[in-house]
Amino acid sequence: MNLYDDKNINYAAIFDQRGDDYHKAMKLIPSARDNEFINLLNQSVLKDGMTVVDIPSGGNYLSNYINQKVTLFPLETSEVFAKLGNSKLCSWSLLPLENNSIDVIFTCAAFHHVVEMDRKKFMEEASRVLKTDGKLVIADVKAGTAVDQFLNTFVDKNNSLGHKGVFMDDTFSKAYETASLKASASNFLKFPWVLSNIEDISISYLKLMFGIDKASQSSIKKEIAKTLNFQKTETGNYTIDWALNYEIFTKII
Repeated sequence: MNLYDDKNINYAAIFDQRGDDYHKAMKLIPSARDNEFINLLNQSVLKDGMTVVDIPSGGNYLSNYINQKVTLFPLETSEVFAKLGNSKLCSWSLLPLENNSIDVIFTCAAFHHVVEMDRKKFMEEASRVLKTDGKLVIADVKAGTAVDQFLNTFVDKNNSLGHKGVFMDDTFSKAYETASLKASASNFLKFPWVLSNIEDISISYLKLMFGIDKASQSSIKKEIAKTLNFQKTETGNYTIDWALNYEIFTKII
C-alpha cells in the first residue's frame, strides 16, 4: 500500500506503521544526526526558563541536545512515536497549549509529510501559542536537492509505503505566514550524517530510518554513494552528505 497514492500525505499514518523501525535506527547510531539537531537549536537563542515545544518529537530525540534549563513540551501526532518518546499525543491542527505561552517551537524534517490543510492550521496554532517575539523554526528538505532526489525517487521506489514529500521551495516562507507570524530568516545548511565505522551497520541504519524494505544492502550502497557521497572518512566513520533548509518565523504581535 502506497500511502501517497491519493496524495493525502499523513504523518501519523506513516509513522504509526514504521515508527518502530525509525526508532530502532535512532538507537542503532544515536549520534548520526547530531549536526542536524544542533543546527536546529542554533536557529534560536535558548535561555534558562524558556518554554519550548518539539513537534513532532519522535522518540523525544531533541531533548538530548538542549543544555539550557527549559520547560520542554514534546508533542506527537503519531500514537507509536508518542508512546516511544513519552510525548503528548495531539494533532497538527490543535496544540494542547495555552495562548501566548511558548517561547520557541521546533519542528524538524517532518513538515513534508503534513497535508496542506493541516499545515495552515498548524501555523495558526503556532501563532496562537507563541509569545510576542517567539520563534517557530521549521527544518526540512529543500526541493531540488540531492536529498530530495534520494527520498522522493529512490526511497519512494524502494519503500512499500512510498515517499513523495512536499519539500520546501522558495515560496515556502511567504506561503505560510499568518497575520501575526512572519518569516524572519532562512538558512540552507549542508552537513554530514556521521554513521558507524562498519559499512553494513551504516547501511542498515539508513534502511531502517527510511523504511527501505524493497532494496538490498548493495543497492542501497550504490545509490547513496552516487547521490549522497557515502564514504569512509579519515575518522574511520562512514558519512553521507545531508542538507536541510531552516525557516524561522517570528510572532510580531
